[in-house]
Amino acid sequence: MVNEKEWIDISKTKDVKEVRNTKEYKTWVKEVKKRDGHCCVLCGLDINIEAHHVESYKYNVERRLITNNGITLCHWCHKKYHAVYNLENSNVATLLEFFKKYKF
Repeated sequence: MVNEKEWIDISKTKDVKEVRNTKEYKTWVKEVKKRDGHCCVLCGLDINIEAHHVESYKYNVERRLITNNGITLCHWCHKKYHAVYNLENSNVATLLEFFKKYKF
């Protein structure tokens, strides 16, 4: 598990692209994908998978690297989610609503 205090320091000093290139962020992505069996939890695809933040990346700095704040989506499902709810409305309620509408 990643040290949350390290993450808070990183988030204050680096922009999004720099943070996503850190060892801590890459570890978070790997942990989320591993937990979800390296498959999109919405459609089941196992290619082009991405880690999505359940609670907004922008507004929940302290939860950015908590594995339970991540979910694995394929590229298509991830882009569709953000097209419907944009980047700032990532939360449990919108994710559940999205699943009800689009789950196969």
